[in-house]
Amino acid sequence: MLRGARFAAVIAPALARYRWLEWRDAHLSARDSQSRASWEQAHERTAKGFARLGEELGGIFVKLCQVAGARADVFPPVFIRELGRFHDRVTPRPFAALAPELGEGFARVDPVPIAAASLAQVHRAELQDGSPVALKIQYPEAARLFATDLANVRRGAGIAARLFPGFAFRPAIEEVAANIARELDFARELASLERSRALFAGDPDVRIPRAYAELCTPRLLVLEYLDGSPIHEVEKLRADGVDLPALADRVARIYRRMIFEHGFFHGDPHPGNLLVLADGRIGLLDFGLAKELPAGFGANLALMFGSALRGHSAGALAAAKALGFSLDGADPDAFLRGLGIALGARHDFAEIRSVFGGLAGSIPTDIALLIRTLILLNGLSERLAPGERRIARALFFGSA
Repeated sequence: MLRGARFAAVIAPALARYRWLEWRDAHLSARDSQSRASWEQAHERTAKGFARLGEELGGIFVKLCQVAGARADVFPPVFIRELGRFHDRVTPRPFAALAPELGEGFARVDPVPIAAASLAQVHRAELQDGSPVALKIQYPEAARLFATDLANVRRGAGIAARLFPGFAFRPAIEEVAANIARELDFARELASLERSRALFAGDPDVRIPRAYAELCTPRLLVLEYLDGSPIHEVEKLRADGVDLPALADRVARIYRRMIFEHGFFHGDPHPGNLLVLADGRIGLLDFGLAKELPAGFGANLALMFGSALRGHSAGALAAAKALGFSLDGADPDAFLRGLGIALGARHDFAEIRSVFGGLAGSIPTDIALLIRTLILLNGLSERLAPGERRIARALFFGSA
């Protein structure tokens, strides 16, 4: 009840503010500068409200903050500033609350976490034989609170959809919910990690940590500790002599193999999940969002995005229909523009509503996570090789 009230105290005033501003701009005269200032103030209050929810309630609200904070293509700059920090600065839990999840197989556990996220946090430890490991410990209440909070968020999204029919709130919420359900399933994550580790055995570009399956539980993963630099620390990497564009090419090769050869991909290339190791390989962490693609998916995917990059609209639309996109009644130009945005094309907030409003419900479930993955890779590509769209081009043209 209290969590629902806290959510309502943020979402209800936000919806009222935006509905009033839309009505005012449609019916009353106001100077452009006054209108812009009012919208900017509304965005700031809403972003700060959601940041408080993430800090105080955690769970799905951290996930929503992370999604909004990573989507400069959709949300105004203040959302990116206020919510982007939830990718790497989630407040950790006291170790004492998580210690009961551990068994007897550890000689030492560092009580200070090396990472904290919405559903779990990671501690460094040593096995009895001295081997360094990383312990991913799920918060005990995560699954229970997820169900409660999701019901509240769905109610809020339903109200928002009625007030603002041009925005597809519900599909975005359901995508977040499906992703959280995957991440809560540690048995699934363990199986995905071991599958990927076997597929990449001997690969010179990537290293996937070993899992100590005999020590894992439904709320604990015990993994080989990989020591490296997060891939977004570009100044440190540059100082270490790393060729950043070549690093982007290696990331592209890894994802090209996953998508087009394996048909099974790591769906969360958040910068903290990719480490640059001392031997030059990329350490790939966190397989909670790994997903299998249907047979034959890769060829049509390559045709769709490759055609979009080349500006061949007919080829892109034909491939999209073969992939399961429902484009009847959709604006082909808006669809192609949406593909361009997924591939890192420049755009501004004002065009998002017109581009994506007509595409609600047209994206098949098999590709929704993949598009999110591509958007994260675009952000990484911009850090490593600004302005080149290097990872997207290498993925679909095979130039890396």
